[in-house]
Amino acid sequence: MLTRLAFILCLSLFMSASMAASEESSVEESEELAQTVFELERSVAILQLSKASLEDYQVMNEKMARITSLEGRVEFFAVLTFILCIALVALSLQVRHQHKRLLALEPSKEEANTDG
Repeated sequence: MLTRLAFILCLSLFMSASMAASEESSVEESEELAQTVFELERSVAILQLSKASLEDYQVMNEKMARITSLEGRVEFFAVLTFILCIALVALSLQVRHQHKRLLALEPSKEEANTDG
């Protein structure tokens, strides 16, 4: 019984070692496969660009010009929004200050009305 148990234990250790070795080789194979796929996709992209006509390049240039103009507009509106937010904060602080001054003047007006 003990020999069978020792035999099963040795067999399981041997199987786990061989499975670990096969996993390492499969990881290396998948990395090599991913690298090969990347190189093939890059080659296809280069081939497509080499076959592109002058019209394709002009269309791409027009699209890039549109994107650049849109980028400028977005930057302009971002700056405008920031300035408006700062103005809103400044105005709210000024209104708060004026409100405090008005509250401070109201008791002195009441004292002047009661004295007179």
